[in-house]
Amino acid sequence: MKTNRTAIRQKTDEYKEELLDFLKQLVQTPSINGKDSEEKISSLVAEEAGRLGLPYRSIALDQERPNVFVGEDFGGKSGLLFVAHLDTVPGGDESKWKHKPFGAEIEDRKLFGRGAIDCKAGIALSIYALRILKDLGRLGLAKFAGVVDEESGADSKLGARYLLDNGLNAKASIYTYSGVETVTIGHRGGVRLWIEVAGEAVHTGSLRWQKKEKGANAIEALSQFIGLLKDVKMEGKNPSFPGFGFVATPTLIEGGNGESIVPDKGKVLIDARLLPNQDNNEYIEKVRQLAKRLETNKIKFSVSIKNNIQGVVISPKEKIVRILDGLDKEVMGIKPEIRGCGPWNEGYMFIAKGIPTICGFGAVGDGAHSTDEYVEIGSLPQILEIYVRAALELAS
Repeated sequence: MKTNRTAIRQKTDEYKEELLDFLKQLVQTPSINGKDSEEKISSLVAEEAGRLGLPYRSIALDQERPNVFVGEDFGGKSGLLFVAHLDTVPGGDESKWKHKPFGAEIEDRKLFGRGAIDCKAGIALSIYALRILKDLGRLGLAKFAGVVDEESGADSKLGARYLLDNGLNAKASIYTYSGVETVTIGHRGGVRLWIEVAGEAVHTGSLRWQKKEKGANAIEALSQFIGLLKDVKMEGKNPSFPGFGFVATPTLIEGGNGESIVPDKGKVLIDARLLPNQDNNEYIEKVRQLAKRLETNKIKFSVSIKNNIQGVVISPKEKIVRILDGLDKEVMGIKPEIRGCGPWNEGYMFIAKGIPTICGFGAVGDGAHSTDEYVEIGSLPQILEIYVRAALELAS
C-alpha cells in the first residue's frame, strides 16, 4: 500500500493555511477545565470535520461536556487512532503573558496561546490528517477522538475512558501531545493520597495544655509523618525510563483552626510517581502502615486515595514505534529517544484496552501549563506528513 510521498507533501502544503486558521480558532475558543464546558470546542471540531467532508459524531456521558469522534470505524480493531484532549489548564496571571492567552497571536513563526501545544495543535493536525487520507481514498486508515476532562488528572470517567468503555478501538494510537525528540512509549504511574490527622483542640495559653493534660497537636503529628515519609521507598529501575525512578512529594498542606488553638486537624497531599514495574497498591499500604505507627490515643490518621494510576509501557518493537522512529529521522532529521516519560497521561487507558499507544508525539513548541505557550508553525506541515504516512505504513 504505497502512496507517492510527493503527493502527500503537496497535500500538506495545500492545507497548511486552512490548518493554521483552524488552530487559531481552537486557541481563541477557551476550554478551561473547571470553568468552560467543552461544548463549544467540541462543536467547533465537529463543524470543521463536517466542512471537510469527514464523518463525525458526538459521544457524551455529560451532555454539556461532549467528546467528538471523527472517522468511519469507531469500534474496529483497525486504523491509527489520533487522540487529543479538548480542555486546557487556566491561563493564569495574564499580566505575565507577552501574548494574550486566547489571542492566537503570531510572532516569529510561532502561534501563542493557552492550549497551542496542549493539545489543540494535536486536534488540528489530526483532523487535517484525516482530510488528506480522504483525498487519497484511505480515510478508513485513521480516526480521531477528541476527549473531555483530561486536565482534571487524566483519570476522568467523562472522556477517554467513556469512549473506550463504549467500544472505541484501533490497531494503534498516538496521543498527540507535543514533541518529536522522543517517541514516548509509556509513562510513569502515580498515586495521590490525602493524609488527614485528627488531634484534640485546647487553648494554647491554658494550664492543661502547658501540663499536656489536654490537647494533641495535629500539625506536629503531620510534620512527623512528612519527615518519616522519605523512608517509604519503592525499589527498582526500568530500562525504558532512563533517569526516572520512584519519587514522593508533599505538595499541599492544610491545618489548624486559629492562632490560639492547638490544632485538632491537618492534612497533606502526597504526590508519588512510580515506574510500571512498581506496585502502586504496595506503596499505598506502606503509607498506611507508617500512619498507623504514629497514632496515639489522641492522634488518629486516615489515608484516602485521590488518584491511583498504574504506570505503563509498550514494547519498543511495536510497529507504530518503529514507524514513528523512521519518519522522525526522515522528515524531521531527528534521531529520537524511544522511552517513557515522567508525568502520567491518559495513555494508560488505551494500553489497558490492548491498543499500543504512543503517549506523546506531535507538534514542536513549548510553554505547556506555563506562560506564553506556543507552537512552531513550521513544524505543523511536517507533523501532518508524519501522521498521514504513519497511518498508511501501519496498514501496509
